[in-house]
Amino acid sequence: MSFMRRPRVRSLLATAAVAGGLVLGLATPAQADYTSPIYPTLKACNDARPKYSSSWTRPQACYAMYNWDGTKVIGYAFLVKTRS
Repeated sequence: MSFMRRPRVRSLLATAAVAGGLVLGLATPAQADYTSPIYPTLKACNDARPKYSSSWTRPQACYAMYNWDGTKVIGYAFLVKTRS
């Protein structure tokens, strides 16, 4: 522990500790808000929704997902939102 007697090392460690505290203290809370995988049927989508429910997330209603030009339903998905 003789390296801790050097002022440069002590000031570097103190600076790192302060910077780490600022990063953690000023960070925004995590947000879930993401789209689930695409399920082939509406029933499969509705059956999967309870698996995404937790103390901090809430699944929304299933909705149709369309192909690139919006003419054909390719599956169903839902949004998972952060509880407020």
